[in-house]
Amino acid sequence: MRLRVSVDAMGGDFGPSIVVPAVLDILQSQPKVSFLLCGDEKLISETVGNKINQDILSRIEFRHAPCVVGGDEKPSAILRSKADSSMAAAIRAVHEGDADTCVSGGNTGALMALGLYILGVLPGITRPAICSEIPTQSGSCLVLDLGANIDCSSEQLKQFALLGSLTAEHLFSVKSPSVKLLNIGSESTKGNLMIQQAAELLQNESSINYQGFIEGDGLFAGMADVVVCDGFSGNIALKASEGTARLIGHRFSEFLNQDWRTRLASTLIGNRLSKLKLSMQPAFYNGAYLLGLNAVLIKSHGGADKLGFKAALNTAIAAAEHQLPSKLAPILEKHT
Repeated sequence: MRLRVSVDAMGGDFGPSIVVPAVLDILQSQPKVSFLLCGDEKLISETVGNKINQDILSRIEFRHAPCVVGGDEKPSAILRSKADSSMAAAIRAVHEGDADTCVSGGNTGALMALGLYILGVLPGITRPAICSEIPTQSGSCLVLDLGANIDCSSEQLKQFALLGSLTAEHLFSVKSPSVKLLNIGSESTKGNLMIQQAAELLQNESSINYQGFIEGDGLFAGMADVVVCDGFSGNIALKASEGTARLIGHRFSEFLNQDWRTRLASTLIGNRLSKLKLSMQPAFYNGAYLLGLNAVLIKSHGGADKLGFKAALNTAIAAAEHQLPSKLAPILEKHT
């Protein structure tokens, strides 16, 4: 199956200097994938250069977009004034059938607003949610929302639970995925009114394997396949987790360089340590789904390096290969 990925080449903290090397790596390893790079055509083409294989070059198309969405711009202003931005061009390419999926490391609020405006939502979904895979003791877990919707209703949390459950089933082949609500306690009496109402809705939804509440320290224990929360709580949990992972990596590196004995031990088991370090890096899990839209739209971390942006591209390719939105649409239609 041939796939084309549209990329906001100007998005994120580093723009083409990170995006282009990541794209070239994917092109070398996946011969059936091609790219549409949106942004400053001159700058992007100069970054690509002319010393690459002709076959790879033939699978890159440039689409000029004269402006860039800033990191601090308000979504409402972007809809009015940045219709010709690299981000809008990349999303529009999917809507117009020129690409199968889209990736951007730009402003999250802008990506959400443009995604809603250009692509629209799936049946029965009022707002898309940012969903990402996180590592656990038993494999991985999907968590949503991670920042798209700061304030959520109980009905929206139910929608997120359904989206997460269907994604785990169709994208990760998890049979009857377990779903839990993130809360300040696992007891049924804990939580605010919104959480309590959401729990009641989920208990009465036969299509969702709802298993109650989960606390923050259970996120990485493998106690659920899908964890649902509002965007405020989810984003704090995500950023705290990323910070903890970096701290562990830093302390571990300090320990291995403590003296000649630890350096020798590090040399003897170097390959295994490298694999462990890679599996713990937040960049390895970069690439969040904007679930609930009519097409595959992936958000990369703005500060991602080449490894992180490659992970986001691979996430987009996998979702497009599974034709995720088209599989979710008829199922969601039954719930409206």
